[in-house]
Formats: sequence, structure tokens, C-alpha cells
Amino acid sequence: MSTAARKVPRSERVIPPLPVRRFSVEEYHRLIEAGILKSGDPYELLDGWIVPKMTIHPPHNSAVRRLARRLNRLLSDDWVIQVQGPVTFPDNEPEPDIVIAIGPETKYGNVNPGAKDVVLVAEVADTSLAEDQVTRLRIYSRARIPVYWVVNLIARRVEVYSQPRSGQNPTYRHRRDYGPGEKLPIVLAGREVGEIAVREILP
Repeated sequence: MSTAARKVPRSERVIPPLPVRRFSVEEYHRLIEAGILKSGDPYELLDGWIVPKMTIHPPHNSAVRRLARRLNRLLSDDWVIQVQGPVTFPDNEPEPDIVIAIGPETKYGNVNPGAKDVVLVAEVADTSLAEDQVTRLRIYSRARIPVYWVVNLIARRVEVYSQPRSGQNPTYRHRRDYGPGEKLPIVLAGREVGEIAVREILP
């Protein structure tokens, strides 16, 4: 039997042997301001834990570029498209692959988009699939983000979650999957503003 250590998937949360404490968003910001964490470091705040961001592989990067390019072609200046940047919620500061927020751009000169600003979040999922379908889904539904996309590179589909429910067991009430032969509707603030062919997103 091999004695080599098994590589632990990101989705398997490791419980420290000693008690640890969670950080608030304010404390997380103070760590950055003090230089303990540097802006742009590969970390984000999820459920109070400062966690390393997943390594980005070429297919993941390609899908993010494809999606961002098509959204930029379709959307007016009334909307702000943010790529792999932070959004600030009361108890989390994730850095989604794509965020669409209510404009104008000048609104975010000194602050990140917040829960009330964000109308759509998209995560491209390969090695992060379990986390995107569980942990991030819970975070985004708790923040009541109206629409959440998981661009599932493994199953080659886009999972669209809507009708968020917060409370003790946050989740989305509705899910619809779109395959490579379908067109993905872009619904912002309850209004369809365009559509993208799913095959154009998938690398």
C-alpha cells in the first residue's frame, strides 16, 4: 500500500486540531490595510474564513474570457461587469469570476459592489465544482443575489439558479440547466436583456 499523502480536494474542509476564530469583513479589511494581507493576494473571505483561491487552469480562464467578452458586447453602460474582483457582503467577501452590478461605473470608485448592487454572479467551475454548487451557492443565496450561474465545464452546461431564499438554510428555489445547443438568457433585475449561445462560452 502506498504511503504517499492523498491530495485533499478543496471541497473537503479541513478542521483544525485547535479552536480557531472567524474574521468579520471589517477585520479582513484591516488585515489588508495593515499590509498583513496584500490587495491582490490569492485569498478571499468565505463564511468568515480566509481561504486560498483556486488555481486557475487554461479552460477556466478561457471560459471567463469568452463570457466577459460576450457580456460586454450585449450590455449597455447602465450595467457594470466585473471580472474576478471582490464583492462585499455583510459576512463574506468572495471574488466571483463574473459579476454584473447596477451602474454607473463611478459608483464603485472607492467601494466594492455590495449585495444590493449585484444582479448576477457567475462562477466557472472545473476543480471548484463542489464548492461552487454548495458553499458559494449558499453565500450568494444568503446575500439574495437574484441570479447565480455555474458554468459547469465538467458536464458542459450552464446551471442557472434563481429565486434566492435566505434564512437558516439559504438556497435557490429554482434551477434550470442549459446545454451546448441552447441559448442562455441574460436576466437582469427581472428583465431579459439578451442571450448567449452556451457553446460560445464553453472552451
